[in-house]
This record gives sequence, C-alpha cells and structure tokens, in this order.
Amino acid sequence: MEEILKKIIKKKTETIKKKGTNFGITIPDERKVPLNAPDFSKGVMICEIKRGSPSEGKMNNIKNPVKWASDYIKAGACVISILTEQDFFYGSLQDLINIKEEFPQITVLRKDFLLTIEEIEVSYRAGADMVLLITSVLRDYKDNKDLSLLNKMKSKAEDLGMVPLIEVHNQEELEAILPLKPKLIGINSRDLKTFKINRGYPIGLKKLIDESTYTIFESGIRNKTDAFFVGVSGFNSILVGSSIIKSGNIVGKISEIKRGFVNSRNNQSNFYTKIFYKIYIEKKLVVKICGITNVEDAKLAADAGADIIGFVFAKSPRRVKINEAKKISQILGTKVLKVGVVVDEDIQEVVNGVREGWLDAVQFHGDIDNDTAASYDVCWYKAIRVAKKEDFHKNYYSPILLYDAFSKKTIGGTGKRIDKDLLDYAKGKGIDLYLAGGITPENVRSIIDNYHPFLIDLSSGLEQNPGKKDPKKIKKFFEEILNFT
Repeated sequence: MEEILKKIIKKKTETIKKKGTNFGITIPDERKVPLNAPDFSKGVMICEIKRGSPSEGKMNNIKNPVKWASDYIKAGACVISILTEQDFFYGSLQDLINIKEEFPQITVLRKDFLLTIEEIEVSYRAGADMVLLITSVLRDYKDNKDLSLLNKMKSKAEDLGMVPLIEVHNQEELEAILPLKPKLIGINSRDLKTFKINRGYPIGLKKLIDESTYTIFESGIRNKTDAFFVGVSGFNSILVGSSIIKSGNIVGKISEIKRGFVNSRNNQSNFYTKIFYKIYIEKKLVVKICGITNVEDAKLAADAGADIIGFVFAKSPRRVKINEAKKISQILGTKVLKVGVVVDEDIQEVVNGVREGWLDAVQFHGDIDNDTAASYDVCWYKAIRVAKKEDFHKNYYSPILLYDAFSKKTIGGTGKRIDKDLLDYAKGKGIDLYLAGGITPENVRSIIDNYHPFLIDLSSGLEQNPGKKDPKKIKKFFEEILNFT
C-alpha cells in the first residue's frame, strides 16, 4: 500500500503541474451553494460515493453519482463523502460539484489526497463543506515532518467555514496532530502498510483523544453489528463506503448500518475501549478469570490484576445464580470488567444485567448466530470451540472471538488445551488469538512465548476444586505473566 500511496501522490503532483489544482474542471469563481456543517454531537453517518479503488478496481459501475447521492439521502445519510481522486479511485471533482448543486442542503465531504492550500480554496468554491486531510500524506509530502503544511491547510479550511477532517492511522500520527487541537479526528482502521483492517485498534486509540474532540471511525464497517460496536465505544460518526456500494441494496444497507449506530447511542460502554487500549496502546496481555462463584474469589482475582471476571450461567459445576453474581458485581464496582457466560438459557436475564450495568458484556457459547446476538443491542462476543482449522474462520462479527478447546461432553471448563497443530496453524495465518482452555500457571509462559495471545481466559487451572479458586495458583500465575509485553 505504501508503494501505491507514493504512486498516487506522484501522479497527482504531475497532474496539478499540467492542469492546475482544479484538474481541468471549471470551478465557480465564488461559492454558489450554502455551507452545512453536521452536528457530530448527535451521531453522524457518512456515506461514501467511491467509484473504485486500487485494490478492487471499479466498483458497481457508478455512472450517475447524483442518483447514488439521492438514494443515500433517502436512506438517511447525514453526510455524503465524495472520493474525487481520478487516476486510482476513478473519481472527479465534477461529481462533487454536481451533487452539491443538486442537493445544496446536504453536507458534502471532499475525500482526496489533498496536497496544497490552493486545493482547500478550490474545494470550497466547488461546494465542499468538509475536506479530508491525511496526516501520513501531508507529513511525507515535501518532507513536512513538522506538520506545518497540514496545520496551514486546516486553518485555511476553518477560515472559509469548512470542517477539516484530520485522518490518522496509528498512535504516532495521533500524538503528532493532537497539539494542533483538531476539532474532528478520523481514525482509519486500515493499516496503510499492510492494507489490513483492524477494527479493534481505533477503539483502543480513541481513548487518547479528549472527549471534547469529535471522532469518526473510518473503513471496515460491514453491517449493523460493526456500527453498533463502534458507536457503543464512543465514536461520534462512522464513514461507510465499500459495503454500501457492493451491497446491491443501497437503501437497505444504509438503513441497517445506521440502525446499529443509532442503537449504540443509548448503550454506551467502555468494555471494548478498555480491552483494546490495553492490547494495542499499553501492549499488555488481557486476563480473564472465569468461573467466579463467590465474593472472596472475585476480590482475589481483581486484586491480583485480572482485567475481566466471568460468571458462568450455563450448566456447569461453576454455575452461579443471577442474584449472587449481581451482588458480587456490585461489591466490586468498576475495578474489573464483568462478563456473563451463557449457552442457551438465562440469556435474557444476563442481557438485562448488561443493560442494568452490573455486567459489561455477554460471552455466547453454543450455536447462537450473528443476527440473534446482535439483536440484544449490548456488548457481546462469541466463544468458539476449536476442533478443526475451519473453526478459526467462522464468520462472527464480534470484535473478539474467544477460542476454546473442543469437547464432545461439555461446552467449556474442561481443562483441555486446543491442539498444538491447530494453534500453530492459527499463528501461521496471523489470526488474532484470544485463548481459553487448559491454561495454568505452569504452562502460561510457554503459551505466551509461542502464540502471543491478546487475551487468555482461565478457570479450572486456578482452582482448588470446581467453583473455588486457589490463592496460591492465582499468585503464581500473575508472577509468571508479570513481565509480558
């Protein structure tokens, strides 16, 4: 992707020299359409018109962007993002002019690889209400490592009344732009080096941004579930393009994604924020201690350093009653995150526990599907019992997938480990590993050293007997992982 980025910038620079910053398109001498800034405090869905990309070529043969914009608006889009780069994304500044003239009251974002202050002026006269400024591009362009060019372009946009969207891809870029006090930051989940989408990273990174700054989650939103988890983690806006364009059902797809994002506004949670901040920003292992049945063990786990404790509400020797779990949770307060483990019973009661706030998330075992899990509108993730390689590729949309050992006799708590060949396969495929099953103080270092999991989930490996933890084992376990980074 870095090479593609260099080609884009080189080609654009050549085109500007030949045709100017208007790329040969007639731009009004003065702006003729109203300026419309969105209210990000209310939650904003940005829908993108993208004719194609370097990785996918032309998409859906968009011949009439104005018609597409009309469909977007009818479906509930708050802002239309128009990708105007012509050589690699097949866009045009003319698309923006035509759409804004047809729908003057809609907010329009010009998405492009803008390189000069003159392009900000051109964008304004063409009808843009917002402009994208890509930190990585503007830092490298003519070696502006001090971000002076980005800051000048940002100031120019603000002086004209437009909203500059400052885009970052990683922690280093974010920390570089924060002194500029941007009002709007977009975090792109696509890694510019690998082109890989990582939906968890922006959620962790957002914790570094002051709540007074509005944030947009860019790239990787596929469906209602993705939109919900982004919104529930505190993002003010989502930018969605490819999934809408390739859906074959513009209105249906926008409505679905917007519904997930809107629902998240009333279900704010720090569950995934805390987990991904520890994984990606602190670069530390997340520890969940499951099978908690009493206050003494819950305090022991929390004081020792557990990030999450788990209450089992499925059939198990470690099963705890709802009222007892609620009591334990209330005693602990916010010291640790609390998860309710379910299979096919007590689901609604556990979901209610998340809504009431004494639980933070639901861990689903069994055969529950995406639509059913997502329908509860709370934080959740799926536990998958791994019996074969294909189990690592099951299509669940939760931000994390917990991989556990397979047993014909029981759903979990077996003390068995996932087969080594299967773990080696997952490691070779670069699969993010969140591991449960057979982890003990004696083998945890080996598991960490060999497989570098983001999260480990222990239960029977820390017990005196089922449902009762062993203080010595817990102490030994945390001594083993103390230096993990």
